[in-house]
Amino acid sequence: MNINTQTSQEVELYKKRKITIRTVLNIYGIFTVVGLIISIFTIPVSVNEDMQLFYNKELLMGKRKIKEFLLFIFSSSVTYFILVNVHYKHFNK
Repeated sequence: MNINTQTSQEVELYKKRKITIRTVLNIYGIFTVVGLIISIFTIPVSVNEDMQLFYNKELLMGKRKIKEFLLFIFSSSVTYFILVNVHYKHFNK
C-alpha cells in the first residue's frame, strides 16, 4: 500500500475590495468635473439637419467667460468633494 504524501502549498487569499457609496460618489464627481471642463470646448460643435458636424464660432466663449466657468467648476467641485468625504467620515466612525 502506497501513501501519496503532498507537501503543503502556499495558498493566497484575496479579499474582494468593497465598493462603497463614498467611492461611487467620488468617481461620479471626477467624471462630472471632467465632463464640465470638456464641455467648454465641445459647445461650438453641432449637427445640422443633414447630420453633418459643423463648428459654430458664434457659440465660442470668451476668455473671461471661460475663467468664470472654470472658477465655478472648481469651487463647486471642491465643495462637493469636501461634503461627500466629511459626511462619510462623520457617519463611519
